[in-house]
Amino acid sequence: MNKRENIENINTKIATGIEKIEMRLAEAGNVVGLFENLLTGIENEFQVPFVWLTLANTKKNLPAIEAMLSSGFLKDRLNIVKPDFFREIFSSGSKPVLVNNDLTRYYRLFPEHRKYFVKSLALVPFKINGEYTASWNNGDAIQSRYTPDMETNLLQKLSRSLSARLDELV
Repeated sequence: MNKRENIENINTKIATGIEKIEMRLAEAGNVVGLFENLLTGIENEFQVPFVWLTLANTKKNLPAIEAMLSSGFLKDRLNIVKPDFFREIFSSGSKPVLVNNDLTRYYRLFPEHRKYFVKSLALVPFKINGEYTASWNNGDAIQSRYTPDMETNLLQKLSRSLSARLDELV
């Protein structure tokens, strides 16, 4: 198998995993189920060891935050940050942030009561009520798992699906 075929196989596998997660999102009957399906889907389909949510502390996000805090599973995988900090991290709007160096700046996105040993991050913003004020975050102890030069189209596709489904449920 040549390098091009290998890349195509990897991309096909990723696209298939994204489609499976999107189907699980469509099955969710409420906000809690939506986010539980998202996080477990990412963990199961892509073997991501650390997955959590970060939401900006805004009035529009309050219903989603309250719903997530009602779930034992989500409560421990949620962090609430100031809107200014969120906008600083996601200044590009919808584009995921992939980092594997100088991670200190991103530690404030981590859940308060969970500590992760990560060397690379994929931070994926999504919309709540039409605004990018939340992200799901993937962390890995392998530094090369997420690098800034990686393509993010499939992450953005899943982000759009998540945002659309969330609009239906909120």
